[in-house]
Amino acid sequence: MSFSRFLTRNTNIFSISNRRKMQEIARDKIFTPKYNISLEDERELAYKRLKHICDRDIVSITDFKDCPENIFMAHEIAGMIDGSLCTKMTVQFNLFGGTVYKMGTERHSHLYNSIDRLESVGCFGLTELGYGNNAVEMETTATYDSETDEFIINTPSTKAQKYWITNGAVHAHYSVVFAQTYVNGSKEGIHGFLVPIRDSELNTKENVEIWDMGYKIGLNGIDNAALHFHDVRIPVQNLLNRSSDIIDGKFHSEIEDSSDRKRRRFLFLADQLLSGRICIASMTLGSTKMTLLTTMRYAQQRLGVGPTGLSDTPIFQYQLQQQELVPLLVNTFGLNFFLNHVIQKYSDYTQHSGDHAELLRLCCIIKPMMTWHAERVASKCRERCGGQGFLAANRFGEAISGAHAGITAEGDNRVMLQKVSKELLETVDMKQIIEYSKEKIINLFRTSHDSDVKLLDLYHVRYLDLLISLARKMKAANGNIYSKWMYKSNYEIQKLGEIYGKYESIKCFLNILQNCDEDERELFRKMYRLYILNDLFENGEEWVREGFLGRSQLKCIYLERNALIEKLSEHSEDMVNAFDIPEHMIHAPIAKDYLKYNSYENNGEF
Repeated sequence: MSFSRFLTRNTNIFSISNRRKMQEIARDKIFTPKYNISLEDERELAYKRLKHICDRDIVSITDFKDCPENIFMAHEIAGMIDGSLCTKMTVQFNLFGGTVYKMGTERHSHLYNSIDRLESVGCFGLTELGYGNNAVEMETTATYDSETDEFIINTPSTKAQKYWITNGAVHAHYSVVFAQTYVNGSKEGIHGFLVPIRDSELNTKENVEIWDMGYKIGLNGIDNAALHFHDVRIPVQNLLNRSSDIIDGKFHSEIEDSSDRKRRRFLFLADQLLSGRICIASMTLGSTKMTLLTTMRYAQQRLGVGPTGLSDTPIFQYQLQQQELVPLLVNTFGLNFFLNHVIQKYSDYTQHSGDHAELLRLCCIIKPMMTWHAERVASKCRERCGGQGFLAANRFGEAISGAHAGITAEGDNRVMLQKVSKELLETVDMKQIIEYSKEKIINLFRTSHDSDVKLLDLYHVRYLDLLISLARKMKAANGNIYSKWMYKSNYEIQKLGEIYGKYESIKCFLNILQNCDEDERELFRKMYRLYILNDLFENGEEWVREGFLGRSQLKCIYLERNALIEKLSEHSEDMVNAFDIPEHMIHAPIAKDYLKYNSYENNGEF
């Protein structure tokens, strides 16, 4: 087996037949990029592209139960095609459709087919202007009227407007609106409601106010809106009633009464955000692969100054290019393997065989890791392509703005790391806090003899040290945990989340290494080591400061990293080919015959 095939086999492992169908769909001329078009046309194009996919029956909201891997695969391929397309897809199928499917019941099933076909377009009304990272305190209300058996939806203040709502400005017929629920004078926490906001002709419904949020720094095919509701009445049946319902005029909930029941009801309804984070990671992975392919192809054909003084040497032969691009390639594979692991865990959980606490941590860490990496790839690759990278047709701008959208979508990445660290603290018991010794565990680490496993152990001991240290700090807060957490512990919180994510991803990489055939082991081991050494190289001073590495080891890391980059640069084409991107999906001029492209006036279009 060739090295490229080995990487492909371990990278693109889900929904192979539908992956091919998604790739074939991209042959249609509707997917040819267009740049010099109006805002209205850009939005309509994103809608038509999504409709083109929906008409081919490749994905369904029922996949979240039957085959969630298929949904995530579709997001990755869509991320290679168009950032606006895949964002509209994730809102339609995951946030809107997935919530109706998972949080509704049989009385909402009449919508399933029309959601799949994009005949019923929806949006997801969770975020409010004043309540981003504290949505449980949102102000939108849903008040039950027992006389008419209806709920009345209201936006009581400027801060309560549903804000930055994708699909809302132009295309959505419905919004899943989350609201503080009042029944017979009792506040019952937050629930989700299916609220019509437009009719079939896209006329805005009575008492619904929609503001177009306008032109953004990128991804303008997405129609974002602010939504306001003024005594909007909906039938009681529009309550998404998987966990709570109105029966004979009274409120009933499967989430039993307790001191924190209202928060638990909100967390149950917001569970769709977990799959949303995997969707974001998947689409940014797709964009990252396309960006790297474009950059590598250009670097291998763009000629710069050679030993003779003539422009006869591909710029990828320069150490400058190799040291920037090869680590990005290897890190992409490491995150791809980790994402595959998270997807498998999600799939296991849907079959009732998974650990929800572990899944929560994994979903909350994969999104920050992948989107930060995507932003770095997009920025570095644009820079490595010089002025060609600044041309919109070469798609770096879309990759940069898409990565930035992902960084703050469905939870700011830094807030996500707070969530990860908070959840990790739940795994610590008092015995660990009392018995933990940093010196003892570092000495234990130093007794390991297997160098590949030892690199994993290094992250394990750093992870344990951060976890126990933060647990001790919170225990010593003496009831003032909020102040200690929010004002005094940011470094430990953020670093714990980062090291946990890296540790988990290294385990996934090592698992493949330990199970691969001898033919691939040598090169794959080099990738594995470079994946780790990239991080140690960039953060070496910190590892020394905290006592986990000696200063002399930094030079060894530097030298080995350089040697690995030089060796793996010889196999960069294999790595890019393993992304399995067909030629008809590649539109950036610099990824093709860029001289031919520049031989005529093209106005920046492909």
